Amino acid sequence: MIRVIIERHISDGCLEDYLELIRSARKRANKVEGFIAGELLQEKGNEQLAIIISSWENIEAWDSWYVSSDRVEVMDEMRKFLDSDERVIVLESSNILH
Repeated sequence: MIRVIIERHISDGCLEDYLELIRSARKRANKVEGFIAGELLQEKGNEQLAIIISSWENIEAWDSWYVSSDRVEVMDEMRKFLDSDERVIVLESSNILH
């Protein structure tokens, strides 16, 4: 399993528009084979910073979603509500502590 963290900085006054699009993205991701779960978090005291943490069965499932027409379509719409490009971090289990 992998986890993906996405950091987005939402433009002032655009939170509701962003939330509408993120709901759409989640509905679409739920249909993707290999998607396990997703969660939207916001920084305490700063609702303009959104962090999405999603779990995927493997990197191939994430890669498939990342380049899918569904995600590209949502991101094309979403970019106008963001102050900057999203930051994506893909994490996998580490064997360091074993």
